[in-house]
Amino acid sequence: MNALLISGIYRPEIGGPATYVPALAEHLISQKNKVQVITLKNSQAKPIDEEWPVTYVTRDQFLLFRFAKTCLLISKNMKVIDCVFANGLFQETAIALTLNNRNSVAKVVGDPVWERAFNKGETKLKIVDFNKSKLSIKHKIQRKFLAWSLNRFQFITCPSLELKQLIQSWGVTRPVEFISNGITPIAHKKNSGEFDLVSVCRLVKWKNLDKLIRACASANKSLAIVGSGPEEGNLKSLASAISGNVTFFGQLEELEVIKILQKSKAFVLISDYEGLSFSLLQAMACGLPSIVSNINGNVDVITDGSEGLVVDSNNENKLIAAIDELLDSPEKMREFGLAALMKSQSKYSKHEQISKVIALMNIKNKL
Repeated sequence: MNALLISGIYRPEIGGPATYVPALAEHLISQKNKVQVITLKNSQAKPIDEEWPVTYVTRDQFLLFRFAKTCLLISKNMKVIDCVFANGLFQETAIALTLNNRNSVAKVVGDPVWERAFNKGETKLKIVDFNKSKLSIKHKIQRKFLAWSLNRFQFITCPSLELKQLIQSWGVTRPVEFISNGITPIAHKKNSGEFDLVSVCRLVKWKNLDKLIRACASANKSLAIVGSGPEEGNLKSLASAISGNVTFFGQLEELEVIKILQKSKAFVLISDYEGLSFSLLQAMACGLPSIVSNINGNVDVITDGSEGLVVDSNNENKLIAAIDELLDSPEKMREFGLAALMKSQSKYSKHEQISKVIALMNIKNKL
């Protein structure tokens, strides 16, 4: 099989697609398949040397020019491949698919219409409430275009049952398969406890890192933040203003991310939305207990009082109390961390999850 993999972000950027697409590529190559990747990158970012060809489109250029260039590039490469897998850039890929009928799978990990609206301050609603609300004309058009694009694919996959229901509510009629994310086992290493807490994510508003920074300052705990994004400047200013003990690491390669996890006592993810966080699974595979927000994507993985603590991200006092409760009890940290490690090994096998996706990519296209 000759596969084309498409993603809006790619390593060393932080985020599910940036982690998943290289993992899928490695798995395909191990099975003697051919792979090529098309992705975006910032103009100042350095290309990554991979075992497979990676073609980059510069992200920070005029949007319509970038869109057209990406469509043409994907369409050109589709002429020589058997199947396409898109973990982002759905609209660009869909336009190319109208010209080149190929086996095709799209992995959807969130609602890009909501994400853009939330980032731009056009809505304060959480993802489910946004999807239930009366959308503006602008957001209706974006939703229609997204649904049209996803209906050009042969199969859709997503990592949560809640997201599957949302996707179907958009008017997507293609089969939507729930396939949870998976993780490779991580070699055990004694935790140094250099940082009290760690969070690994894109620095965007709905990750609620501002609340986490304030809570850590109030609890007098140290915090490591790994990742980059549009909120980076605001978060650094906040940490400085309140004299928070926060270390910003920016974007790191996966092995470096794991090193920071292994230097931390507990992992925190208090987002307003998650499909199924790779970073959370990585933390579990490192044997870390977690504090997570009470959203479906998190509580599907973390059971309160078993692998960690579940809190309401809107209640900063309860977040502070959870931080104190966990970090002041070495026994709980050991118990929760061991349970997290066992669950990551028993339920979230990367090999099993990726094999399911590859099986879809191999199904003959009958469109």
